[in-house]
Amino acid sequence: MGSAETEPAYRSAIFDTICVTVLIAYFLHFALVALHGGFRGDEMMNMMIYWRAGALKSLLANLTFWTPFYRPGGALYYLPLYYAFGLDPEPYRIVQIGILVVSIPIVYYLSRCLASSRSVAFLAVLALCYHPRIASVVFVGAFIYDALCGFFYIAALTYYIHIRENGLLLRPGQLLGFLALYICALNSKEMAVTLPVMVLIYEFLKAPRWGDWKAFLRWSWSFALPSLITGLLTAAYIYGKTHGNLSLTRLDTYRPKISWHHFTTSNAKFVGELLFPHHVVTPRMLLTLWAVVFIYAFMRRDRMLQLMAFWVVIVPLPIAFLTPIRGDACLYLLLYGWAMIFGKLVSDLIMLMSKSPILIGRGAVVGGITGAIIGGAVTDRVRGTAIGAGLGAAVGKMSPSVFVAVATVLVALALAISTQLENQSSGYIPAVLNSGQKVAHVIKAVQSLNLRPAPRSTVLLKMKENPFPNKWHVLFIASLVWNDHTLQIWLEDVNQLPPQQLAKVDYIISLSEFEAHVIRSPEVSKSH
Repeated sequence: MGSAETEPAYRSAIFDTICVTVLIAYFLHFALVALHGGFRGDEMMNMMIYWRAGALKSLLANLTFWTPFYRPGGALYYLPLYYAFGLDPEPYRIVQIGILVVSIPIVYYLSRCLASSRSVAFLAVLALCYHPRIASVVFVGAFIYDALCGFFYIAALTYYIHIRENGLLLRPGQLLGFLALYICALNSKEMAVTLPVMVLIYEFLKAPRWGDWKAFLRWSWSFALPSLITGLLTAAYIYGKTHGNLSLTRLDTYRPKISWHHFTTSNAKFVGELLFPHHVVTPRMLLTLWAVVFIYAFMRRDRMLQLMAFWVVIVPLPIAFLTPIRGDACLYLLLYGWAMIFGKLVSDLIMLMSKSPILIGRGAVVGGITGAIIGGAVTDRVRGTAIGAGLGAAVGKMSPSVFVAVATVLVALALAISTQLENQSSGYIPAVLNSGQKVAHVIKAVQSLNLRPAPRSTVLLKMKENPFPNKWHVLFIASLVWNDHTLQIWLEDVNQLPPQQLAKVDYIISLSEFEAHVIRSPEVSKSH
């Protein structure tokens, strides 16, 4: 009996391992080229924030997550890499890709738990792990916050749902583990604040009907308590992050402009970017799409679909009221909801087709048309038709179970091919890889001086031409190259120094994108 029960579980684990391996290989096919990318200016600014604060203060900020300290989870990424590898961008890119790779088996397991279907989980994660419209989460180092937030958000939800799907309640130690993962997500990026709402909706959808208020209160104490506790942490987090002189909401681009217009317009752009990249989605189209998703989910009586219907509306709330409208890597978490809906919809259609005698008993004609379309996607039209006819004939002879497996693979191949074509046609990858060249040039110019200013020295940088829109990036780079907190560094034309102070500057350095020269230094003064 034991071996008979173990064998299906063993086979299932083997199939899941194969699926995850294929998904990781698929992701790396697109992602490994990111190893050749460098730093962009924003990454120098991010690194400077944590370098200036120091390791101890940055670590403390991760514990006091409600303070206005800027995304302290980023310090746990930047500072160890900086102190180990300096300003060599390759280790940073390796770790960023590694975080996304580790996310794949976690999100696959979450999808399996929610959908109870390997094909749904595989198709959903295939659509999620690499999307050309949010490729910056892979290729742009400054979007490490989205990668970290997505990782911890999904990890926390997976941990919670793993326990609950086994019919158990979170014990105190497990609750602390869940809260720790959630706080890590909050420390990575503000997008994480929706997690308590999603957990509560999950519990509502899972709950039985209550006979009276006492039953509801008993249910709330037993099942809704974790989401209520995380909700209290979220309230403290939001209050702390939106008050004080260091609050991001003091900046206009981070100050929410709450209105129905902003809500529908931004979400229409999100959906258009993810699902309809070559078409404009209007707010009316968005509301229609949402309505269709909710109707489909509740008529289907599928808890996963119902949860994802709420997901695609609630998860983007933290950025839905910001202008300019966000996009790209900020939509990483939102994409998961749409990917799950896509996986379930395709799975339902395939299952419906597998039960149709027209397609299985006499499926050569319809299968031939379908096969011709797929064949035509990868070769010329004449050969595509021939390949399609062969596929169609094969479809007509398949059993329903084999048809489901083959159709799922064909849909996955079609999705992979369309992703590859979109990736190539966009021209985004070469552009983003070249965007780090200016930072690399300035780093190399400062390093070429072979200069380490004496501790507590003053340094004036005279820019021949500042290559960055943000004039402070040059100062950030020089500070990080020299790695000395006692130095006082100024920028000419930015820091207006009086003549008396200028005369006392220890080092004056002429700097451009490609070269640097020492104009004045204590060593030069002594030689004269």
